[in-house]
Amino acid sequence: MAAHKPVEWVQAVITRFDEQLPIKVGHQNTHTKVSTEHNKECLINISKYKFSLVISGLTTILKNVNNMRIFGEASEKNLYLSQLIILDTLEKCLAGQSKDCLRLDETMLVKQLLPEICHFIYTYREGHQHAAELRASASAVLFSLSCNNFNAVFSRISTRLQELTVCSEDNVDVHDIELMQYINVDCSKLKRLLQETVLKFRALKKPAQLAVINSLEKAFWNWVENYPDEFTMLYQRPQADMAEAAEKLFDLVDSFAESAKRKAAVWPLQIILLILCPEITHTISKDTVEDSKANKKLFLDSLRKALAGQGGSKQLTESAAIACVKLCKASTYINWEDHSTIFLLVQSIVIDLKALLFNPAKPFWRGMGSQNADVELMMDCFVSCFRISPHNNQHFKVCLAASSPSTFHFVLVNSLHRIITNSHLDWWPKIDAVYCYSGELRFMFSDTLNRVIQGVGTHAPLRMTPSLTFKGKMTTSLKFKEKTTDLDTRSYKCLLLALVKLIHADPKLMLHNPVKQAPEMQSSTAELITGLVQLVPLTNTTQLSQEAMEALLVLHQPETIELWNPDSPIETFWDISSQVLFLICRKLIGQQMVNGTEVLKWLREILICRNKFLLKNKECATMGGGIPICRQAQTKLEVCLYMFLWSPDTEAVLVAMSCFRHLCEEADIRSAADEVPVQNILPNYATFSELASVSNMMGTGRSTLQKRVMALLRRIEHPTPGNIEAWEDTYAKWDQATKQILNFPKNKADDGQQEWINMTGFLCALGGVCLQQRSTPGPATYSPPMGPMSERKHSMISMGPCDVSNPMASASSCSSSASNETPVSRFLDRLLVLLVCGHDRVGLHVRTNVKDLLGLELSPALYPMLFNKLRNSIGKFFDTQGPVPINDTNTQFVEQTIAIMKNLLDNHTEGSSEHLGQASIETMMLNLVRYVRILGNVVHAIQIKTKLCQLVEVMMERRDDLSFCQEMKFRNKMVEYLTDWVMGTSNQAADDDIKCLTRDLDQASMEAVVSLLAGLPLQPEEGDGVELMEAKSQLFLKYFTLFMNLLNDCSEVEDEGQAVGGRKRGMSRRLASLRHCTVLAMSNLLNANVDSGLMHSIGLGYHKDLQTRATFMEVLTKILQQGTEFDTLAETVLADRFERLVELVTMMGDQGELPIAMALANVVPGSQWDELARVLVTLFDSRHLLYQLLWNMFSKEVELADSMQTLFRGNSLASKIMTFCFKVYGAAYLQKLLEPLLRGVITTPEHISFEVDPTRHIQHPYGQISLTSSHQTTGWLTKSWDLASDDLQQVWGTPYASCHVC
Repeated sequence: MAAHKPVEWVQAVITRFDEQLPIKVGHQNTHTKVSTEHNKECLINISKYKFSLVISGLTTILKNVNNMRIFGEASEKNLYLSQLIILDTLEKCLAGQSKDCLRLDETMLVKQLLPEICHFIYTYREGHQHAAELRASASAVLFSLSCNNFNAVFSRISTRLQELTVCSEDNVDVHDIELMQYINVDCSKLKRLLQETVLKFRALKKPAQLAVINSLEKAFWNWVENYPDEFTMLYQRPQADMAEAAEKLFDLVDSFAESAKRKAAVWPLQIILLILCPEITHTISKDTVEDSKANKKLFLDSLRKALAGQGGSKQLTESAAIACVKLCKASTYINWEDHSTIFLLVQSIVIDLKALLFNPAKPFWRGMGSQNADVELMMDCFVSCFRISPHNNQHFKVCLAASSPSTFHFVLVNSLHRIITNSHLDWWPKIDAVYCYSGELRFMFSDTLNRVIQGVGTHAPLRMTPSLTFKGKMTTSLKFKEKTTDLDTRSYKCLLLALVKLIHADPKLMLHNPVKQAPEMQSSTAELITGLVQLVPLTNTTQLSQEAMEALLVLHQPETIELWNPDSPIETFWDISSQVLFLICRKLIGQQMVNGTEVLKWLREILICRNKFLLKNKECATMGGGIPICRQAQTKLEVCLYMFLWSPDTEAVLVAMSCFRHLCEEADIRSAADEVPVQNILPNYATFSELASVSNMMGTGRSTLQKRVMALLRRIEHPTPGNIEAWEDTYAKWDQATKQILNFPKNKADDGQQEWINMTGFLCALGGVCLQQRSTPGPATYSPPMGPMSERKHSMISMGPCDVSNPMASASSCSSSASNETPVSRFLDRLLVLLVCGHDRVGLHVRTNVKDLLGLELSPALYPMLFNKLRNSIGKFFDTQGPVPINDTNTQFVEQTIAIMKNLLDNHTEGSSEHLGQASIETMMLNLVRYVRILGNVVHAIQIKTKLCQLVEVMMERRDDLSFCQEMKFRNKMVEYLTDWVMGTSNQAADDDIKCLTRDLDQASMEAVVSLLAGLPLQPEEGDGVELMEAKSQLFLKYFTLFMNLLNDCSEVEDEGQAVGGRKRGMSRRLASLRHCTVLAMSNLLNANVDSGLMHSIGLGYHKDLQTRATFMEVLTKILQQGTEFDTLAETVLADRFERLVELVTMMGDQGELPIAMALANVVPGSQWDELARVLVTLFDSRHLLYQLLWNMFSKEVELADSMQTLFRGNSLASKIMTFCFKVYGAAYLQKLLEPLLRGVITTPEHISFEVDPTRHIQHPYGQISLTSSHQTTGWLTKSWDLASDDLQQVWGTPYASCHVC
């Protein structure tokens, strides 16, 4: 298109540029700003080839924007931004215009544009918020326009001068004359202006003459500053025509200056006109001069006298000071090697000039409206004196003195800034000549900083000036109507801003420490940098904060960091830079910054600079990096980045994610230096890298981005101080935000509610890793078969049940009753309360978001805790005596629980399978069904039942990941409950809508039953007094009959649908899947219960109804396809099953190990060890493997024993097995061996004692202790030992098992 239709293509770009201006699109975000900047660059490039098209289009846009009517502050700001964008684009296009391609049409376009540009200059409103910027931007456009189109501008000026020569009015419009001071002027153009002025000056009225005088002076400086080489050449090769025009104008102006007031007005121009005449300046320096030059010499004499205070008029003295400063400034553009007479003239006035301007006792001040000009004059003098004589430091000392007015300090700092930033002539001295004053400048910075910080805390916010000029705040004169303290605060803010800009311009000036020792150098650098850090969070001085960030960024450049302390740069870097990160991140975490996103962008740049420095010193990058502040800074940085991830500002989230990349880069550098794995430094390195890679999602919506962030947060595996603190801080803010939303919903904007949603998701996603860190072993509500308690993960230990009466009170009760409850547990309690939030305005919003976030974004590690809390809350419905409390709140909680559980089980997130089985959901699921059963058959109840059936189906799909205590019993109970809902109301419902809902319930119920019946042997309720097989047969018949009835019902409805059109025909088409599910259910039922069901179902194959026979054949076919084993029909089926189970339990490996038995020993809780010991001993003895069991169990006992004294003395499975073995197999032997001895003891006279404790001996009447007890005991034991020895054959004759036990 661009090649064949260039005009259309350029117009399309211009149109797009117009459409994306702020006045058209409103508030700009980052994306629109980037797009606008891109459009601007396109137009600038196109203008090099299609200048006329671009300038014409931009001029039209500017006219249209200027003519727009706006209302409101926001619209006014957008208008101002749009005008600035257009003017800046115009300035760049005009600056790139080729001088060789000027044509008539381009000149005409310039004439159309010129009035629009002049409009901004003419309509300048003093004090208007944006007027200064617009005027400066328009002046830049006019300057660029006049470079190649000077004639058009000059023609406008010349025409106006001609008009004013014949104008008789006193009040004349001089705006066009003032254009001189904004245009691009070289030597030839200045000459034309002078010559034109000479011709018309005398005929002008006084206002016009004064305007010409003022504008020509500024035009001269435009020439000198933009073409300094031409001015320097003027003193090497004087131009006669330039000097002639200047001299003539001098004489005209001199004749105009009849009074002291007029002299004061023209002296600055007269000194400039003399400067343009090098030869005349040389001539009048002699003692005698020609008559034609006498007025020039008289002018210089008058200038000197007035400067010295001998002029008799304060106004002349002030004008003399201005003229002399102009002379000094102009002299700096002349090379000293030219030996011009002008230098002698400068030397003759410079001492008096500095005495006048830099007198602390009597500061130079021209009145209320001239503060800016006074400061500018002093700065020009300061800079000029430095360039003339850099080592003459008298005025330096005056300005640095603490006793000097703050104006002097401001002049000094801004002059130094000008010396640094404007030093393009070879003979101008560099700033390093004043490095010796760095100590005094640092002291000035610290002192000013302290004053500003104190003032900010005690005074109202004050807006900073937008430029370096001093806006009348540097004096404490009583003429001001403000309080002195307010003026001081404002003046110190301006001085501090100037100091910060000075640091930004040349950080070496403040870091110079030639004589200090290394510790002192590091301390002074730290004081400087931390002082700048204090300015970053100042919200009422945006410009100061921005400049402080720029200065800190310059200070963090690798080459500058080495100057912090050249003796030990690495150690100093870690110390100071870590303090910067710590302090900034702490402020960001506290959300104490309005411009938090901008500060975060700046922080990213700081991280980049840090990594560049570390990479530059990678061999010793970790030297000194082990100090506490480094670890604290890394923690705070992590916390800060984590907490920005839930910001409602998408740009802030993306910036925070990109910062993780630089954390990873730093970890790479440090790990390479220390030769350690990177995970030792950054445990969650992999996830951080993924977060960084996602940060390029610029076009991503806010919701999609948050989902991606939460998915990555769930993958964080390792708890660190950073993520723990981030979670806890976020929880505290979330708690406050929740109260605000519930208490003051009207005051919460969309961003506030979005932030609350993001925080909730963040806490859900990151909660799992915090649980691993914080949880401690406590009373477990469920012990899944996952190994001993000591070997389990902390996250598997769930908190004990909370005593609550309803779900609304569960959180508060848990929080108050369990003082050791983790914050994560309290957070989940609060969420359960919010699940049934009944707030009128935000209740639905809160409930919906909490349900979705719990179901979709919760960390899998929190699944067990959530399951237990849901189970406990629902279980309370059935704890009370009497009927179950049915109310809207409980029903709502049940419905929300069903939705959450379905989402959790549907969500196959990474790690979910590991944690789903750590808490049983059987009780909760049964209670859900029991509650829903009571709700009846209203529409809402049917919908809840349908959702619950869908949940059951999903639960069975995740069966392998879940753990069940009594799976078969649980599934049987669920089948019993769900089959009650099949055909419950479908036939009785009169309303077609109700019928549709009930058919949906039939479908959902049957799909759930199909999944439940897969491989499920029926288990009748115990205690019915009926034989097991008979009970199973009756239960099978019940279900099979129900399914057949459902099939018949489906067939009847289908027949009706064929006969009747409309909705019934539509409903009948939905029955195909229901019939299919019913057939599957029958197949699964018969497949798992062939032994008890085949006799009931086989007759259907011979049923008279064809459809019934076809259904049975279909069921039988599916059974055969599934591979059902009919050997279960044998009479010995139960015995065979138990035989296989015994073989499995007693299975032994090649090395004699017993894997199943030992596994049972590890997972069965201690309360069931007695029963397990009985079962194991009985089974292994029946297989003659008791020796192997005892060997394995006792070996494990010995292995785990702490010492020999505790062997077989603890409450362990091995000791219980040993006890059971002795009880069963050794009882008869012990009775036979010890019965005769014990009978002898029993029949012994009562006075014989066996007490061996001397303190318990019976004493004789004479006080002697009887020794009979000891003898009796020894004798009895001797008899027992002898008897046992003699009966050794009996010992070996005991059962084989007891021998092994011994």
